[in-house]
Amino acid sequence: MNIEIFGGINEIGGNKIFISAGDKKFLFDFGLSFSDNNQYFSEFLNPRKFNGIIDYIYLDLIPPLNNLYRNDLITPFSDVLNSKHYNITPSNQNIVDAFFLTHAHMDHYKFIGFLKKGTPIYVNWISDTILDYLSKASTDPLLSDILNFYESFKLVPKKKKKASEEEIQYKRANKNDYSHSEIKRKIIIMDEEKPYKFNSTKGEILINQYKTDHSIPGACSYIITNDGTSIIYTGDFRMHGAHKEWVNNFMQKAKEANPIAIITEGTRVPTLEDFKNGSYRSENQSEDDVEIRSRDLIRKHSGLILVNCPTRNLDRLLLYYSLAKENDRTFAITPKIFQLIDSFRMRLDNMDETEIKEFYKHYHLPNFHDKHFKVYLPRKGWGIFESKDYKGYDKEVFKIKNYITYKDIKTNPEQFILYLDYFMTTELIDLDQPENSVLFINSTTDPFNEEMLLKEDKLNAWLNRFGVLKTETIHSSGHCNVDDLISFLKEIDADNIIPVHTNHPEVFKNFGLNGKIILPKKGKTYTF
Repeated sequence: MNIEIFGGINEIGGNKIFISAGDKKFLFDFGLSFSDNNQYFSEFLNPRKFNGIIDYIYLDLIPPLNNLYRNDLITPFSDVLNSKHYNITPSNQNIVDAFFLTHAHMDHYKFIGFLKKGTPIYVNWISDTILDYLSKASTDPLLSDILNFYESFKLVPKKKKKASEEEIQYKRANKNDYSHSEIKRKIIIMDEEKPYKFNSTKGEILINQYKTDHSIPGACSYIITNDGTSIIYTGDFRMHGAHKEWVNNFMQKAKEANPIAIITEGTRVPTLEDFKNGSYRSENQSEDDVEIRSRDLIRKHSGLILVNCPTRNLDRLLLYYSLAKENDRTFAITPKIFQLIDSFRMRLDNMDETEIKEFYKHYHLPNFHDKHFKVYLPRKGWGIFESKDYKGYDKEVFKIKNYITYKDIKTNPEQFILYLDYFMTTELIDLDQPENSVLFINSTTDPFNEEMLLKEDKLNAWLNRFGVLKTETIHSSGHCNVDDLISFLKEIDADNIIPVHTNHPEVFKNFGLNGKIILPKKGKTYTF
């Protein structure tokens, strides 16, 4: 079995991992490198869609591999991509027999839409639901091509104004011009722990998916087996979250597989100095810690409470909903968060009772008629709460009228916990609360790059301007802490350990593991 890694090396995120056996090759994750992307781009400076994949290839955001990318993003730019530097040509051949996603975070899914239309995409139903939601809720132009395929630079005939017209005129296609069969990608919804079989020249290959715990639902890990040899890919995971039993189950299955190699994340692995002096342990917070600290703050504060937390971290969102209910408050969320929860509800409507019960056992979604759960509708358009002020999903929320506005909160601030992030800070003007009467619970990760630091400074300026009391960070990472990671790797005891999704892979050599630590090189083939 062979492993080739093109992303996630000496960096957080950007995983692009090929695993092959015989004549079959599989791609696991195809994500964005935050460090590389932030080096060149910012919120309002982005790769140009009209340039196909050239901007991404040129800046090394995606690997220059032939027979991987869709032809419609290659053919118009053949003069550049066919050069010796890239050697990428249009082709019906596909080096990827199947793609497998670990979870729906951008550093793992971003470039799926660049894959050829015929590439089978394997996901679980939860990640599929989130990607579908993101394709509707996000402004990212690449998202619409992950679950669907819209041919770029396509011309279609214009409708004739007169039946007598003989000459056919063409126009640039928009989404309404594509038929369902034209846009349909091959999406395979995976069942947990079910082996998916592929026949190769080296015998049968089995790929099993196992759910794991991360800061987004649907996260999973994989075991790939061929001729008695197994490779483990952890994806992103943690053992201090709300679903530790999932990780323990996967750890046991991985141990039983007696793996020749494990590709593991190491997001929270510190520098060698910090590892040796143990200072990294001060950062450890569990989801239980978040609940205990948040409960105490909410119970003690009598005025309006604001909370900022990751918008797709369903565990965290449901925690603040439950704490609102516990304290007879209403948790007011954004239309986008409501849309995500609504997406799960609609998907569950078409599933059998066993699957519904299993989901609700871990994620008990609120009833939309619950007085403790409402949508906060901000002012838009003319700012007078009329239908013409809203578009898209906001308009749907306006129609069903299951929402509150700043007026409701301003009248009874003590009755609410309001989700509020950096992009909503102007709401503080409308809310107009007395100084030192509002508490802001900061339940998201601390800033770790220049752009995040700038946003944090602006957020703090807004909070200070309105006398809002800000808590210390109350957040539990979606990634395994170092001590848990060491125990996890020792328990599985793979022959070879390959660290990815980490800034400090060399520190793994100090973990006291039995297996060989391999520090991967981009594009190098490792054979086991």
